[in-house]
Amino acid sequence: MLFAYGRVVTGKYFYDRTKMRSDIKKLIDGGQSFMLKAPRRYGKTSLIKQLLQNDNKTYFYTDFRKVPRLELFNKQLLEYAYSLMGIEGAIKQLLENAFTFLNSHRATVSVAVGIFEASVELFASNKSEEDKFVAILKLLDQISQEKNETIYIVFDEFQDVIKMSKDADIMELLRGEIQHHENICYMFAGSNMTMMTKVFENKKAPFYNFCRKKTLEPFDKEELGKEVVKAFKEKKIVFENDLIIKDLIERCGGHPANTMLVLQSIENHMEDEDIKMITKEIIDSCYKDARFEMNDLVVEYLKEIGNKEHLHDVIFRDANKQEHVLSASSLQQKRKALVDMGHLQKIDRGEYVIIDNFLRDELIEENKI
Repeated sequence: MLFAYGRVVTGKYFYDRTKMRSDIKKLIDGGQSFMLKAPRRYGKTSLIKQLLQNDNKTYFYTDFRKVPRLELFNKQLLEYAYSLMGIEGAIKQLLENAFTFLNSHRATVSVAVGIFEASVELFASNKSEEDKFVAILKLLDQISQEKNETIYIVFDEFQDVIKMSKDADIMELLRGEIQHHENICYMFAGSNMTMMTKVFENKKAPFYNFCRKKTLEPFDKEELGKEVVKAFKEKKIVFENDLIIKDLIERCGGHPANTMLVLQSIENHMEDEDIKMITKEIIDSCYKDARFEMNDLVVEYLKEIGNKEHLHDVIFRDANKQEHVLSASSLQQKRKALVDMGHLQKIDRGEYVIIDNFLRDELIEENKI
């Protein structure tokens, strides 16, 4: 398969993003913490993992949407800390018998014995999960200093970290501790544009001015077009002419997931029918199939947009290139809300595009009814 859809991709399945790859790689190589925000299904996780894996960097990764309890997160992070000490499967051993675990590994850990002993004591203590959370972060800092190595930590869907504790402000605790860490590169990724903006760019927020801030852009259409043509040539499949591939890339609007879905549909069609030339008719048919497949998500987007006053009217008029009826200040406010929600992208002053091409198509069809 040439094109992967619906999962984190690395290696041969990773397309485009040359400039962003270069920018993020420099930050990672320099140990500089950063925030990366982008709409849902835009490839944030793939980009970060691709760069870390390319350089064979060991890293800790967690998706806060999938870690509902602080206790679970603490165990994952502590397990990673022990792996850095040279111990695999540590938590299971600790749960069975902390004393035996301590005696078994005291002489073999790759850090100072005092650090190791303190970590075992921490695990066996009756401290709150919030206290353990801070203590594990301190432990990672100690390990990074002891080993004189940069540690890489990826917090995906970071805006959801606030759901892990009802008893404390996790973001405040986190910022209060990690601001002192010199050898740990923290990578915060998130798809809730409103929340990520609020957390990292609001002057009153805990992570204001904590790290570099990056927004993942759409695919570069020219670069992607060349890569797609080259990929299909590997299977001796060609486009009927240059215009239809340009039209296809333009129609997808640089949206990573939607583009890959359409391309995968085309690839599957070519193999099923055992044909070697991609025509406009094939592209149109596969694009239509992909759009139908994503209809439920588009309906969800429209419901989300419709819950806030005037947002549907604004994005509807943008899709259909109609004149707006709101005042300039109100229009700016509504567009900003749509940008924060991940539905609009600002191109220039007063110029915006709809991020999801299937959403755009649905809004255009609404105008025809």
